[in-house]
Amino acid sequence: MIDPATLIAFTLLNMGFALIPGPDVICILSNAVSRGTAAGWRVCLGIACAALVHVAAAALGLTAFLAAVPTAFVVVKTVGAAYLAWLGWQMLRHPAAVDATPRNGRWTSPFAQGAVSNLLNPKVAMFFLAILPQFVDPARGHPGLQAALLGLVSIASGTAVNLVTATLGGRARRWVLGRPGLFRRFQQGAGAALMGLGAKVALERAR
Repeated sequence: MIDPATLIAFTLLNMGFALIPGPDVICILSNAVSRGTAAGWRVCLGIACAALVHVAAAALGLTAFLAAVPTAFVVVKTVGAAYLAWLGWQMLRHPAAVDATPRNGRWTSPFAQGAVSNLLNPKVAMFFLAILPQFVDPARGHPGLQAALLGLVSIASGTAVNLVTATLGGRARRWVLGRPGLFRRFQQGAGAALMGLGAKVALERAR
């Protein structure tokens, strides 16, 4: 149904998109280094679940609605920006000590961080709206099925990249744990990065 060359090109593009520093990458690394590899993997699971919602929204036309209605776009990006800024502020205000047990609240658990930050990131929604349809060839039949398949490929390839990122972050944790001061500064730096990303999301405009 989908040309193999097209599938490969889409997969590589999606994996490159997953490597771009953003809320997902920061959440994965901050959790993997601060809480361990398993926490980073849970962030990846949350991101994958949110991506399923994005794919479904694109298929149902909700993403197009988000792009077409400025108020809806502003609401989503404002809530997403506020969540990122809040997460960053929590990390800046309460960086965990090396020997402390991480606090897992409902909205600060690794899974929630991955799911909420990805779900409320309009940049991800716009990716599925603008990029995915370009790889659908109506001449090959069943455009909806092609889009669904490409969406699943996107989630699988993106998750693979994210899991590698989490694993590398978990390995870096062993080195960082031996340096309590660096461990604290890392968390504060990650918190500042999340707050900065929140500000960036808040200033983005629909295209």
